[in-house]
Amino acid sequence: MNQVAPLTLALALCLASMSGHADSFDQASEVTLQKSKETKSGVSFHVDGQIIGAYVLELHAEYIVAANREHGRIVIRRSSIDAIAAP
Repeated sequence: MNQVAPLTLALALCLASMSGHADSFDQASEVTLQKSKETKSGVSFHVDGQIIGAYVLELHAEYIVAANREHGRIVIRRSSIDAIAAP
């Protein structure tokens, strides 16, 4: 029993620190996405090693709808986004 408590504490601290980083990423990306939607300015979505240049049309909890010159509608799953870059 004495060995389980430190492991449980270590796991809880690890999970807490990871969730803080995810929240920071989510907050920063949400600001960038909202700005793109309001101003129709472009952003670069980094998804699974690919870069998709587009501007945001709609924001949803599970996905983002974007568009660019080539495609009138691009649906991107939020969970697959690695990074978002804006000028």
